[in-house]
Amino acid sequence: MPRLIKQGFIGMIGNTPLIRIGSLSEATGCNILAKAEFLNPGGSVKDRAALFVVEENERAGLLKPGGIVVEGTAGNTGIGLAHVCAAKGYKCVVFMPNTQSREKIQALQFLGADVRPVPAVAFSDPLNYNHQARDYATKTPNAVWTNQFDNVSNRLAHIKTTGPEIWEQTEGNIDAFTCATGTGGTLAGTAIYLKQKNPNIKIVLADPPGSVLFNFVKNGVLEREGAGSVTEGIGQGRVTDNLKDSPIDDAVHIEDRRSIEMVQCFISIDCFVWH
Repeated sequence: MPRLIKQGFIGMIGNTPLIRIGSLSEATGCNILAKAEFLNPGGSVKDRAALFVVEENERAGLLKPGGIVVEGTAGNTGIGLAHVCAAKGYKCVVFMPNTQSREKIQALQFLGADVRPVPAVAFSDPLNYNHQARDYATKTPNAVWTNQFDNVSNRLAHIKTTGPEIWEQTEGNIDAFTCATGTGGTLAGTAIYLKQKNPNIKIVLADPPGSVLFNFVKNGVLEREGAGSVTEGIGQGRVTDNLKDSPIDDAVHIEDRRSIEMVQCFISIDCFVWH
């Protein structure tokens, strides 16, 4: 098959472009680049982790033909897993907080996932969606829990793909990398690779209201900053295994108002429209 022809859904994951954001670049006097992860076939960066955690279980012999992939997710990882499972012939079961948007639930169901909304309770509660996913997988024959928060195959996906892509696309001319984080995989994996290439690259965590990670990076304490956020799938109440020991230099707290303003700016000025 010719090199430029992709092999199905899985062949389309990764190798997303870097796009210069004109408005921000001109306002700051810097080249501000966005990694266009919305161009992954499942619509988000989580396609990368979904593929890596599934293939890790395959290599370990834990996931067999006709098997069941189980995850607790606020949305995008579930969408990525549902796509990967459909491509590989697995069943996908998703436990998610019942506060998530109807559109995410419908998208997952359309992809064939068995969606199980559960009460949105803290990680310390046994009924937390992540614990319910683990318990279901433990009790169900031929099922695996992919454990996106603490399975470091998540960040390995970005050590192996996202970091190298950014380094190659910028030809090594990069001063800083920033993103928000939920599981920690994207930030940690990309940071680990980029720091290996150039220790002077600054890694900055962008954190929404209600998350503890801003104060963890700045002050070394797990203390929430702000009450809560309208954003979904980012922010965290603990330090996941994916985020542990990752080389983060700084953190910024982003109020919802600023996040919404930036989305509107991207749409109205830079003509970015994605779904």
